[in-house]
Amino acid sequence: MKRMIAGAVVAAMAVLMAATPAEASDPLAALKSKLRAGKGVTFTEATSHVDDTGTTTFLKRTGKMQFGKSGIVASDITADFKRYQGGIFDHMYRLRSGRTIWVGGKTYSTAPMLHEVPEGKKWVREPLGTTGGWLGTFAQVVNPAEPATLKVLLKGKKQGRTYSGKITYSALAKVSPWFRVSSPFSEKEKTVIEYKLTLGADNLPKKLVTSHLASSHVAEGVEVGDGKFSTETRYERWGARVSISAPPKSQVAS
Repeated sequence: MKRMIAGAVVAAMAVLMAATPAEASDPLAALKSKLRAGKGVTFTEATSHVDDTGTTTFLKRTGKMQFGKSGIVASDITADFKRYQGGIFDHMYRLRSGRTIWVGGKTYSTAPMLHEVPEGKKWVREPLGTTGGWLGTFAQVVNPAEPATLKVLLKGKKQGRTYSGKITYSALAKVSPWFRVSSPFSEKEKTVIEYKLTLGADNLPKKLVTSHLASSHVAEGVEVGDGKFSTETRYERWGARVSISAPPKSQVAS
């Protein structure tokens, strides 16, 4: 009897061990296992303008996203914007470096685009409620921390741990709440995003590179050349404890 029980235990362990690699090999399952309330992920990224004359990096961001039962519920992003002149950069004169907190559907910024932060205050409520303020529309708008978005990205051409393909703004808007909030005026646009997503050994998103025409950020007919915006984002600390809250009311301009 003891031998029979021991044999059954060994067999059960073998089944569990065999199932583990299969589960881990599924990127969607790996992501969903990290989406727990009070947990999140951190990221760093750089956005550049690329054309025939070369590559100009004008925006760097670091940040973290907090997960909840409904998906991504908050973000805290610090942006370092470097000003240049000529071409598309002449249409970015209102943008400034700063920190943006998005939580509870509200956006708080230390560098609002349309007005200054009043004396004695540190933050201003942004009216559109975007995740990264207006500056965020020039940064990474594709978010692989969303299962529905990751599922679409995984349909791209696979080479090793890297998936590459294309997706339009309008198609992304259908599956990504993050995109709809980050770029509220882009849901019906046909702008094409080229992407290259690389997974880590844990099958979680490790690096995402996207690019699209810079001209999509200006009115039709405005000549800014055929350059592209390219953003490289790196993700770390999946499942780490993250807690993001709104700034103290005393520091926010009413």
